[in-house]
Amino acid sequence: MKAAIFHEAMKVTMEEVPAPKIGDADILVRARACGICGSDLHMYRLGVFAEVLCRQSEGGMIPGHEFAGEVAEVGKDVEGIAVGDRVTAVTFGGMAEYVPITPALLGFNVYKVPEEVGWVEAATTEPLANSLHATQLGTPADGQNAMIFGAGIIGLGVVQSFKVMGFDLNKLIMVDVSDRRLAMAKELGVDEVINAAKEDVYARAMELTGEVPIEIIQGAATSPAVDIVYDCVGYIQERPETPVIQHAVLVAREYGKVVVHGVFEAPVTLELMPMVLKHVQVLGSYGFVPDDVYKALELMRDKKVDRMKLVSHEYPIEEAGQAFDIMCQVDNSVKVVVNI
Repeated sequence: MKAAIFHEAMKVTMEEVPAPKIGDADILVRARACGICGSDLHMYRLGVFAEVLCRQSEGGMIPGHEFAGEVAEVGKDVEGIAVGDRVTAVTFGGMAEYVPITPALLGFNVYKVPEEVGWVEAATTEPLANSLHATQLGTPADGQNAMIFGAGIIGLGVVQSFKVMGFDLNKLIMVDVSDRRLAMAKELGVDEVINAAKEDVYARAMELTGEVPIEIIQGAATSPAVDIVYDCVGYIQERPETPVIQHAVLVAREYGKVVVHGVFEAPVTLELMPMVLKHVQVLGSYGFVPDDVYKALELMRDKKVDRMKLVSHEYPIEEAGQAFDIMCQVDNSVKVVVNI
C-alpha cells in the first residue's frame, strides 16, 4: 500500500509498504484524507515526538492522526461497525491507504461520519473537537473579552466554536504573525486582529479592551481587560518572539483565565509574578472527550461551520513531502490535507 513515511527532520516521502493485518477486536480503514497537524510540524522540522505522532510499520514510521475513510475489514468481535461505514478514528499512522484501529470501539476511538460530510472536511473533525474542548474549558460568558493566540486550525476552530456557541462577547481578538491567517480570522468573524511581529501585543490589548485596575495591588497597577486567553501556539524554537504563554499571563486581567492548548518544543523561562499577583488561572487543554467529536460532526453535517474554508491546500499522497513543506509556510498556508 501507499504510505507517507517520516525518515528524519525535513524528510517525508511516499513509499510502498506492506498493508497492516488486523485482529478480532480491530478494524481496517481505507483512509481517504488526512490533515497535517501543527504537532506534526514539530516532528517534521525538528525530528521530535516522532514515536508519539507516528505508527511504526514494517516500512517505516507513518505520520498522521487527523484522518477519515471507509471501513474495509472488521474483526469478528467488533460491535456496531460494518464494512463500508464512513468513519473517523483516534489513532496514528493515518497518512496511508490502510489504517488499523486496535481495538476498535465505536464512540470511543471510532466515530461514524455523516454522508453530508466530505472526506477532506471529515479529516478536520479531530482538530475541531480539540477547539471545542479548549473553548469550553475557558468557561466563557456574555460580555467578556477573549483573545486567541495562533490562527492555525485550532485557533481558527476556537473562533468557529465561539460563533456556534452563541456567546455575546464584547470583543474576540486574534493574534498571529501571519497576515494571511489573520485575514482568515477576520473572515470568520473576529472583531480585531493583532500581528505580533509588527505590533506591541500588550499595548494593543489595552487599547482594544480597556484598562482595568489590579485591585489586590495597592497603587495604580492596571492590566488589559482580557477575561480569557487561548494559547493555541505553545512554543516554537525557531520563532524569535516571546513565548505566547508569557504574553497570555501579561494581558489577562485579574482573575482571568489562560487556556494552553499549544505544544512546547522545549522548556521556556517565564516571569510568572503577573500570574500570581493577578490570580490568573492557567489551564492545560489536551485532546477532547467523545461529546466534542459528536458535536464537531454534527456542526459539519448541519453546515453550521465551514471547515473547507480553512483548507488552503490539498496534495495527493505521492506529494506528501511537499504537503509538509507548504504547511510549514505560515504566510502561505492555513490547513493542508493529503488525499489518499
